[in-house]
Amino acid sequence: MIKKGYILLLVVLAVVSCHDIERPKKPDNFIEREKMTDILYDISLLRALKTYSVNDMRALGLEPDTFIYDKYDVDSLQLAQSIDYYSVNFNEYTSIWEEVNARLTAQRDEIQFEQNDLDSIRIEESKRRRDSIKKANQPHPDIELENDSILAPVSS
Repeated sequence: MIKKGYILLLVVLAVVSCHDIERPKKPDNFIEREKMTDILYDISLLRALKTYSVNDMRALGLEPDTFIYDKYDVDSLQLAQSIDYYSVNFNEYTSIWEEVNARLTAQRDEIQFEQNDLDSIRIEESKRRRDSIKKANQPHPDIELENDSILAPVSS
């Protein structure tokens, strides 16, 4: 009986505490959907680059945050408020991320296709090189060998 009372109390507290959640209002300097998609796409690429090779980013003098702000002419507050607004509008935010994911997948596939082409070219060049070495090492039947003691036939 006491256990049911505690469970009921927890459910009531959860309902009451979630009752007055404020949804963020659309900011005055709101970032439109297309631009937000581009920003999130670039942020995803920069995070991948940062995870893959921090040293390359440092060598290029690339600061991810500054790069995004300068490229899209936004500031950190504007970006944060727009992300907050989109994240509350779940369907639209999910749609944006699906588009970002589709673009990332398309770019990955394109790079993979180019890599496969390069690999096939390298394989073909390697085969040609091996064939030319093999051909160079084969004796030519029309060239007569000199009568060398090593190559001379053994007579009995």
